[in-house]
Amino acid sequence: MKKLKFISALALVMGLAACDNYELPNPPGQTYPEPDGYFENSGLVMQSVTSTLNLTEANEANKFVTVATIKELIDFPASEGYVLEIDMQVGNDDAFSKSVIVNTVIDGDNVTVNPDILNGAIQSVMTKQPGTYDVPVRFAAYASRGTTRMRLGGVDATYCPETLNVVTLAPAKVMEQSYYLVPCDAAGNPDWSKAVVMLNTAGSGVSVYDNPEFALKFDVAEGASYYAKIAPASAYEAKDASQLLGGNAAEGGMSGKLGEYGAFKIPVSGSVLLTVNVESDLYTVNYAFEVLYPFSGSVKLENLMCLYTDNYINYTGVTAINRQWDIYTTPDKTGVRYYQSDATEAVKSEDGLSQSGDIATSGTRLRAPYEGNSLYWVDVNLVLQTYSMTAIREIAVIGDGNDWKFETAVQLTPSKDLRTWTATGVVIGKEFKLCCNGGWDINFGAGSDNGDGSYTIVMNGGNLPSTPGTYDVTVDFSSKPYTLTIK
Repeated sequence: MKKLKFISALALVMGLAACDNYELPNPPGQTYPEPDGYFENSGLVMQSVTSTLNLTEANEANKFVTVATIKELIDFPASEGYVLEIDMQVGNDDAFSKSVIVNTVIDGDNVTVNPDILNGAIQSVMTKQPGTYDVPVRFAAYASRGTTRMRLGGVDATYCPETLNVVTLAPAKVMEQSYYLVPCDAAGNPDWSKAVVMLNTAGSGVSVYDNPEFALKFDVAEGASYYAKIAPASAYEAKDASQLLGGNAAEGGMSGKLGEYGAFKIPVSGSVLLTVNVESDLYTVNYAFEVLYPFSGSVKLENLMCLYTDNYINYTGVTAINRQWDIYTTPDKTGVRYYQSDATEAVKSEDGLSQSGDIATSGTRLRAPYEGNSLYWVDVNLVLQTYSMTAIREIAVIGDGNDWKFETAVQLTPSKDLRTWTATGVVIGKEFKLCCNGGWDINFGAGSDNGDGSYTIVMNGGNLPSTPGTYDVTVDFSSKPYTLTIK
C-alpha cells in the first residue's frame, strides 16, 4: 500500500523556473522541462521492472507497457487538489548525453507508456534499426493542479534509474543493408556482371533504417542509352531478376518512383550521381561535380573559394560573396549554372545573416542576405536542389585560455579578400577552437593536428590541442583543407 501523508504550507518550497543556457561547444542532452516550483519534502519510491518489454506484442494487444511501479508515495499534497504525474527520460547512454522526455500514464501502482511512443523515443535517441536494446531511463515526478506543475523531491530529483530491455516494433517496411545498381537493356534484362554496389550516403556501418539513402557516382558515355534497375542485396546474390526495382520516371527523367516498373533511363551523360531512397522508393539522377564555383562580382578565379563535396550531394565551404552570385560547375563558366529558383522565394533569417532557398538551372541571380562583401558558410544540396548560407561577420579564438567565454574571445582580423584571418598575442590554453558571430552555430575545430603548430580545421570539428602560451594565429580559407597556424 502507498502511504499518503500531507505536508503543510511551510514545507512547500517554490523554485523559479529558468532556461538552461549552455555556452560550452558540446552542451548536455535534453533535460526535464522546468517546473513552476518544487515540493522539497515530498517523497516517492519506485521500483524497476526486470522483464523484457516486447513493444510489438504490446502494440498488437493494444496495451501499454509497464516501465516501473510505485511502491510508496509520502507527503503528497493530494488534499490540496494535486495529482501525481511522472515523466520518463529515455537516453542513449547512462549519462543521457542524448535524450528525450516521454509522458507516462499511471495505472494503479504501475507507470505505463504507449508502446508506439516508447518506440519513437528509442528511434530518436538510439536507432531506428528494429531489434532488442538495453535502454537507459529515469523518472521525474510532479504534483499537478490545473496549469501548475510542481516537481517532487527537489529541483533536480529523479527516480528509479534503470535499464529497460526492449524489443522494438517491427518495421513498417523491411529494408536491406545494401543495394546494387544493375545495368539493363531497354527491355529491362539485367547484366549482373556489371552490377555495382551503392554506398549509404551517411557512411559505412550506418543502419539502412537510420539512413535509407544510397548513392553511386558513375560515368555515362556521350550519346549512350543507359538503362538500369536497383537490386536489394538478396536479389543480387540470388541473381533474381523478379526482385529488381525498376523506375517510373517523372517529367524530364531526372527523378522517379521505384517499384515494379521497367528499367529507368539515365537521361544525361558524363559524371552522374544516382541517389535512391529505399524507404520512400524514390530515385534521383544528378550530375556529379568535383567542386562548385560560387562566382560573385569581379572575383577572379585564382581568388575564388570553392565549395567541396565528399558525396556529390552536399557541397559546402567558406566563400566570399558580394551580394549577387551564381553557382557554376566549371571554372570557365561553360558548364551547368544554378540560379535562385523562380518557383520559390528565398527565406532570410530575422538577424539578416542567414538565407536559404531553392536552386534551378534557370531563374534569377542568387542574392546574399548581407549587404556588401562578406564571408559565408554555404551548403548546397544538388539532390534536393537547395542552398543555405550564413554570413561570417566575426571569427574569434575561444578555449580554456579564456574560460570558453564568447565575450572575451579574441577577434581575428580579415584580409581584404577575406581569405585569411589573423590575430597577435592570443592567450591559448590546452584546448581551443574558432567560434563565429559570438556563438556555436558556425565553428571550426580539429580536422587533424600536424604537430608543428599547424592544424587542418573543419566545420564543427573537435577542440584543438595546444601547449598553453601566447601565440600569433593565422587562419587560411583559400582552399581545402582549411588551415590554422599558431606561432
